[in-house]
Order: sequence, then structure tokens, then C-alpha cells
Amino acid sequence: MTANLPSWPYSRHIAHRGGGRLAPENTLAAMRVGAEHGFTMFEYDVKLSSDNVLVLMHDDDVDRTSNGKGPAAAKTYAELAQLDFGSWHSAAYAGEPLPTFAAVARYTLANGIASDVEIKPCPGREAETGRAVALAA
Repeated sequence: MTANLPSWPYSRHIAHRGGGRLAPENTLAAMRVGAEHGFTMFEYDVKLSSDNVLVLMHDDDVDRTSNGKGPAAAKTYAELAQLDFGSWHSAAYAGEPLPTFAAVARYTLANGIASDVEIKPCPGREAETGRAVALAA
């Protein structure tokens, strides 16, 4: 029965949050590491900052993956951009910034990399985040 199926045109291997555990998740550094290892598709998480900028982040707060504290939904992109999203992983990534969805889209398009965008809205911003991602995609 499977002989009648069309060939699968998509990557069978997806780099989780850009680079798995090899680099800080949901950063451009992770995307570069994933690409260096031959991945042609990345899964990453997108949410809105308080001023409606789409950024890559999994958690509702910034505590685990940055040197900041508190809910991501309460921070503007300018505030998020001041945080270090790399040091929690290792000293090699100290100072790694939080990327915008637009920056990651430019990187993936320029490098022929497919994206699996997981919408991770901040509480209460589900529909708004979904609309923003749909319009940006």
C-alpha cells in the first residue's frame, strides 16, 4: 500500500529549537550549529513581546534561558534584546541575543532551511499571537 504514496519531500530530521542541545535554544547561534551539522529543517518557538514583536522563546518567562527574570509578556523587545540568552548554556555563547522571528526567517530563507514554527503564546495572547505569526509567515 505504501508504494502508491508520493515521495516525502520534507526533511526527516528536524533540529529541535534550532540546534538541539548543542547551542542555546531558539537563538541564531543554534540555527548556525544546526546548519553546520547538516539539518535542513528547524523547529522553534515564537511568541509576542509586550510591544508586539515576534521573538523566539519557549517559556512564559525569561528566567531559565537568560540572565533576566519575569514574564516575557511584560517585556518590550528592547528590554528582551538587552538580555543574555547564551550564558545559561555555556560561556562560548555569552551575550547571545534573543532573535526576532523576522531575523530567523531571513536566515532560514537565505540558507534554504525549512521551518516548523511552534506558536507559544503568552497567557491571554493566544489569538493575537496566532494572527501575528500568520501575517508574518
